[in-house]
Amino acid sequence: MNAELEFKVSDEELKLLFAESATLTPEQREEVAAAIRIPILQQVKDQSIARQLFATEQLGPGAQASYPVADDFEAPIFILPGLGYVPQNYIEGVGEEVFVPTFRVGTSFDWALQYARDSRIDVAQRAMRNAARTMIEYEEEAAWRVITPAVTTAFAGKGLLGPRPAPIVEIAGGPAAGFLSKELINQMIIRMKRQKRSLTDCYVSPEDMGDIREWSDSEVDPITRREIFLAGGRANIFGVQLHEVFQLGAVGKYNVNSNDSDFGIFRLSGGNTFNSYAPEHPNKVNAYGEVTEAGETQIYGFDLTSNDSLVMPIRQELKFWDDPMLHRFQKQGFYGWEEVGFACLDTRMMMMGIIDRYEA
Repeated sequence: MNAELEFKVSDEELKLLFAESATLTPEQREEVAAAIRIPILQQVKDQSIARQLFATEQLGPGAQASYPVADDFEAPIFILPGLGYVPQNYIEGVGEEVFVPTFRVGTSFDWALQYARDSRIDVAQRAMRNAARTMIEYEEEAAWRVITPAVTTAFAGKGLLGPRPAPIVEIAGGPAAGFLSKELINQMIIRMKRQKRSLTDCYVSPEDMGDIREWSDSEVDPITRREIFLAGGRANIFGVQLHEVFQLGAVGKYNVNSNDSDFGIFRLSGGNTFNSYAPEHPNKVNAYGEVTEAGETQIYGFDLTSNDSLVMPIRQELKFWDDPMLHRFQKQGFYGWEEVGFACLDTRMMMMGIIDRYEA
């Protein structure tokens, strides 16, 4: 852990800083900004899925965010130019480096000065949680904008590199195709082993976790059912750790939906494909995030043994400054940003599993 974050600001210290901040000098308010940065950054580090999946690296002054290509040169590379962009997909020659661009994402928060004078620390803490949540959402969107295209793109081959299909696994037909089943996880494990990798983690939706809690006697034996019940469905399966992600699944922001859906950031093209992924039954969602036609949802599997294929260089870690312009409006607040980058250097350490929830 970053040594800077080992220092904790107690509630009493934060309350005192908050109460005094209404009358502090600009220099003293900058000290307050430095103090509140610590709990906000800690929350981002603890809760951001991007920082679970991507290997973070703090860049030194003037350092380049460069990485060598895979030594067996099997890897298409995906690099995100900026938040909201489509990632670039290309191949680098053997022995060359990959340069990952960094971009800024920021947030701000404020409150009325009367809350500071009244020592309403709860108001400041709520604002700080909202600021952390905003940064977490930015990081996670950037992460999925790299991951989802990477696992849905087939490689046609180039030079000495042979072609290979997109790392997508689906149970074709039968009842096991419509829910998160042992069969799907098992097939993902086998597919990962064929790529000389090990499936260690799966990121699934709340509905997928619900499927596990409803597994029948034909799915698991009574002892395993009891372990799942006691663990609330969170126990690992075949040694694969499951992670519940609210933004995955039929109503999730990161589900790949039909081209006429009005919600989500990933939608099929006019030809009903998303790169090399062609759902038989696309999931359709309206502008309110409600499913109007249930279809295919996705889970994501990773080999996080070494965690060096997904990279997140950090040129500047999250930092905050006092906003003096707010004082004329009888407010106090802070603004901040971080400068980060996202890239996938090797798609073989990840894959997508398909669950078709379509009902005729």
